[in-house]
Amino acid sequence: LIMLVALVTGVVMHRKIFRELFTFRPKKSTQRSALDLHNLTGVVALPFHFFFAFTGLVIFAGIYFPITHTQLEPLHDLHEQVEAQETGLPDKRSGIAAPLASVDAMVAEAQRRWAERDMAGDVGFLAVQYPGDANGYVSIYRAGTDRIALTGEGIHFKASTGEVLHVDPPTTVVASVGEFLTGLHLQHFRHWLLRWLYVLGGLAGCVCIATGFIFFVEKRKRQHAKQGGQGARVVDALAVTTVTGMLVATLAMLVANRLLPEVSPAGWPGRGDLEQYIFWGAWLLAMAHAFLRTGPVAEARMAPAWREQSWLIAVLALAAVALNWVTTGDHLLRTISIGYWPVAGTDLFMLAGAVVAVVAARRLGRAAAVPAGAAREAAHV
Repeated sequence: LIMLVALVTGVVMHRKIFRELFTFRPKKSTQRSALDLHNLTGVVALPFHFFFAFTGLVIFAGIYFPITHTQLEPLHDLHEQVEAQETGLPDKRSGIAAPLASVDAMVAEAQRRWAERDMAGDVGFLAVQYPGDANGYVSIYRAGTDRIALTGEGIHFKASTGEVLHVDPPTTVVASVGEFLTGLHLQHFRHWLLRWLYVLGGLAGCVCIATGFIFFVEKRKRQHAKQGGQGARVVDALAVTTVTGMLVATLAMLVANRLLPEVSPAGWPGRGDLEQYIFWGAWLLAMAHAFLRTGPVAEARMAPAWREQSWLIAVLALAAVALNWVTTGDHLLRTISIGYWPVAGTDLFMLAGAVVAVVAARRLGRAAAVPAGAAREAAHV
């Protein structure tokens, strides 16, 4: 919601939005080039940012405002009963034991019916309701990877016999709009160009956020230094935490994924929970490091936290790739040769990220070596 507000107010505030789309002066001062890049990436990817924020609010409204299980609990229960009567699908257990028929046969029948309607036959979701009970049923939904709208075309089978109980009817106009918005957000489609546009839109958003932080700090740090204020230092520390700190936390989680045992020791949290704890722990450590190492900003100098966390990103990215190779045998030569692109692509992105981090760290190191007075003079050239 805050993101959507920021987008709308940003468009209102930037009255010269189209001119800013074609303005980028990389050889100007850090403040000017950061502002140009902030405006450029914000405007170019504006449709992506807007629909991603909007669709997230729409499709997850039931999670943000779970009134169907609070204020509307009686209506929710009644709806389940009415839906069961209309579809013929049980809404509770019968208490009578019953075996489970061949699920593979049900999948084959669902795919046959989809093929009759000229639809791709991949199964996207399968659920067994009330297993081991006479009222049990199996719901099979189509993957829908051949279109943007996340359609299900669900077919429901009696679990004990494999008999078709109900076929979902064609969706209404309102439901079709909802499916389209859901598909836009969750990206189940297999359209390589559109997926790459999503990647570029996401990266543009990262650049927009980072340059916004940099512009804020560069514009105010000398003024704050003269006044003895700490505002610029706090914002710079938050910028480090948000930009490089998030990458440090993500890579730490990937490294942990390769180092943690498959089964957690007795009394320990589950493996997935441990990975989450490591992510948040690494992020908090990155935040603590940022606040400790951004002291020079209060003196109108560059914070070493940016450079140090960039080096850490490079080390963790290389470690994640190496550990995946050691623990699974999936090195790049193998994954590329057999077309195992989910792993190969992840490794390649981490290696590319390591290269970018090294280049950034070296350039930040050279910039930090320039005396503060000389840096101020260069900034006004």
